[in-house]
This record gives sequence, C-alpha cells and structure tokens, in this order.
Amino acid sequence: MIINKKIVFAALMSVSTLSFAATEIRDTEMANMNEKIGNISVNVKNGTFEEAMAALSKEADQKGAGHYHITSLERTGMSADIRATAVIYK
Repeated sequence: MIINKKIVFAALMSVSTLSFAATEIRDTEMANMNEKIGNISVNVKNGTFEEAMAALSKEADQKGAGHYHITSLERTGMSADIRATAVIYK
C-alpha cells in the first residue's frame, strides 16, 4: 500500500510541474533567445520563493511566452511578501 502511495505522489508531482508551458532559462541560455516579448512581475503575499517562481511561470504562460528569465526575486522590506520579475521570450 505504501508503494502505491509513493507512485501516486510521484505521478501527481510530475503532472503539477508540467502544467506550466513556459520554462525558466539560465544566463548561459540567453544567447539563444532573440525574440523578447516583454517583462513580467508578480507579488506573492506571505509566500515562498518557490511560489513566486511558480507564479512567474504561470504569468509567462498566460502572456504566450515559451521561456522566461528571472531578473529579480526578493522579499519586500521586512514582510513575508515576495516580489519577482522576469523577461519573457517567445
């Protein structure tokens, strides 16, 4: 029974990561990106860095981007809020 739970958990985790079409790119991949389509930003109230990164991916997907490059990821002041920005590419 425990093995079945692990298999179901692994399957659910893989589906949740595939739900966003836009993929994050690193600095080394920037040279191949030649069609910038804009900038995006998100604010996550009482969130984590992972939630902010997921929100960026979702926002990039909604804008029709295939890729995004995170330009900032920070806590705002002394609060638990996270602000993140990215450049999006076709």
